[in-house]
Amino acid sequence: MKFIFSIIFIFLSFSVMAEGITNKYLTKEQKQAWSGVGRVNIIGGNHRICSGVLISDTYILTAAHCVVNENTGIAHTPNRIQFSAGWNDDGASAYGQAKRVFIHKRYKTSSVLSDDIVSSDLAIIELSMPMNANGIKPYYLHKLPIKKKNINIVSYVESPSEATITKKECNVLEHRNKIIVTSCSVDFGASGAPIFVWEDDQFKIASIVSAKAELDNIDVSLGVSLEKPLDELISQIFELNSPLEIKFFKENLIH
Repeated sequence: MKFIFSIIFIFLSFSVMAEGITNKYLTKEQKQAWSGVGRVNIIGGNHRICSGVLISDTYILTAAHCVVNENTGIAHTPNRIQFSAGWNDDGASAYGQAKRVFIHKRYKTSSVLSDDIVSSDLAIIELSMPMNANGIKPYYLHKLPIKKKNINIVSYVESPSEATITKKECNVLEHRNKIIVTSCSVDFGASGAPIFVWEDDQFKIASIVSAKAELDNIDVSLGVSLEKPLDELISQIFELNSPLEIKFFKENLIH
């Protein structure tokens, strides 16, 4: 069954530009605070930028379609994937080279998007070296399910001269079928961006931006729920089958 019949899905790499509900370009100090969010770059060819977020010193969470060749449906080779943490006008706080990349096993490329595709649009990039310099810190995962309505999306958007990091505050409109619908209107570059909630006096990752959509003539964004989809990806990568093992692994990604 489709997620919402009236929704129109568009991956952000192919979406049209849209105005944000709250579009806040960050100061240099604020950018440092979000240095665990970075740009996911595919080297060579004509590829749009994506966003990603550190969930440990060596693992980055992003959208699957950011690291998959849309023509072949196969992940780009790791030597072509780079992560620029905390990218700003002065460059990145640190650069990371991919060692391995893992795509959710249910994710498939398609010209017709559906809730099945969006709900599995998740990937983990393993870096060749730990990224822990210049004050860069990974983010904890939110204890799901999402009960709070207020969220923040921190992402990169393409501007005429360079990609710029922005922070948007908005609300969760609906959460079902492993997809989170938010009131944030997002732009090019937001794919793979973290959706944060405030918990325990810090921002924690609750979802990953997959696509933009139109719902009842309103621009919305779609995030992958990190409940079952992330558990499935972790089980797939690390061969963990017990829910307790997966829970322990997620809670101890940051040492």
